[in-house]
Amino acid sequence: MSRLVRLFPRLIQASSRSYAAPAAAHGESELRLTFASPDQALFTNKAVKQVDVPTLAGTVGILASHVPTLGVLKPGIVTVTDLEGNTTRMFVSSGTLSMNIDGSVQVLAEEAVKVEDIDESLARQEFDAAQRKAAEGGSEVDRAEALIRVEVAEALIKAASEKH
Repeated sequence: MSRLVRLFPRLIQASSRSYAAPAAAHGESELRLTFASPDQALFTNKAVKQVDVPTLAGTVGILASHVPTLGVLKPGIVTVTDLEGNTTRMFVSSGTLSMNIDGSVQVLAEEAVKVEDIDESLARQEFDAAQRKAAEGGSEVDRAEALIRVEVAEALIKAASEKH
């Protein structure tokens, strides 16, 4: 039994990838993107060059050789660069990021909108309304929801100002 226990770690290593080994080390040479929100599929298993994603840990640039990663999206702009170098910029409010061992990446957003479709004046109105709601007090849940609205509206305003 003790011999089997000593052998077990070597068996595991032989059958799986080691910690933080890039996907390309395992034969993956292209990045396959799935990017969706509840109401739309923006990219479905499409080969792309790079995806830049705003996460709670900072902006993450994903290439085909990126190590497996899980992340939580924060409000901001996801930039997708296709194989020809063209970019698509989408604002996301929140969601998740998953870079997988097979060279695929999923960006699943709660809400996603093209940056050029953001109405800066409406975003400013939402920001002001959310700040008023946060200042009113109320329950902890009401205040937390208002502060989330403030954060999203602030990111919307920033994204709208970058489209000019």
